[in-house]
Amino acid sequence: MIIIQLAGGLGNQMFQYALYLQLKSLGKNVKIDDVAGFAQDEKRNPALYPFDITYECASKKELVHMLDSSPLPWSRLRRKLCGRKKKAYFEADKCFHPEIMTWDDIYLEGYWQTEKYFADISDDIKKIYDTDKLLQYIRDNNLTGTAAGPAAHAEETDYGRMTMDGLLARIETTESVSVHIRRGDYLLPENLELFGDICTESYYENAMEQMKSERPDCRFYLFTNDKEWLKGQIVKRTETNMQNADKGFIDDIEVVDLGEQSDYAEFVLMSKCKHNILANSSFSWWASYLNHNPNKIVLAPDRWLNGWDCKDLYRNDMRKVNAG
Repeated sequence: MIIIQLAGGLGNQMFQYALYLQLKSLGKNVKIDDVAGFAQDEKRNPALYPFDITYECASKKELVHMLDSSPLPWSRLRRKLCGRKKKAYFEADKCFHPEIMTWDDIYLEGYWQTEKYFADISDDIKKIYDTDKLLQYIRDNNLTGTAAGPAAHAEETDYGRMTMDGLLARIETTESVSVHIRRGDYLLPENLELFGDICTESYYENAMEQMKSERPDCRFYLFTNDKEWLKGQIVKRTETNMQNADKGFIDDIEVVDLGEQSDYAEFVLMSKCKHNILANSSFSWWASYLNHNPNKIVLAPDRWLNGWDCKDLYRNDMRKVNAG
């Protein structure tokens, strides 16, 4: 038996479930642990249910056996004297390890962030993570956004109210480009060493300039988990451009704001854009992967994590842009 731990946010869980399906396609007995990975992470929880997926959960007995975690006194004493006999593998690096496909009787803990872990069933994965199906779930459950803030046409002063359907209509009728700007937890001191100074202002300016040179009529839709900061940046840039008589990209930018709890809606909208500019985030990785435009341009930072070799994370359809 193989048990895969589900952990992290939506994008990470999509990678973990994709590996689960790949192993099952190879005839493996595979189960999911969707409890342990969230025990110490109050902000995360199983997030794949809107895709209407199914998986077999590992039983408590199976987990105790695999992780040698029996609370019985004699087991605790044995572990104290002889050490834990844990049948587990923690992802040691970010590279693809094909030997994992041959393993058995193991508990897998990691993120598995490369298409190579599910390349044989990539078409099936895209059908399972069908964003049209996700869009229907969002509508059925009234998760389309609550018109929470000003619709951020950066050049307008009389802001309207933004809805998912209004955005979707504009995205589908323009040369739309999603721009994902990840802040929030990436700015915490404990995360800066890993994620910091990669997706800088210089990176986004370079990526947007490159996109504009190839798609002159494009319109940028900015997605972020720090909307107030981003709107402030847009206002500053607008004022600077007005003083310099140079509008730059301001007329071609919208900051997407659907209010709180709109991650699924924003994920769908990003995937529906014609082109994508990524943050170093699995969220925008998957949105671009599920973008069905055959002529899409996908731009990504040339570093993904500081201090790690992430070469296998990059797909053939991704172009690297200098991260500064």
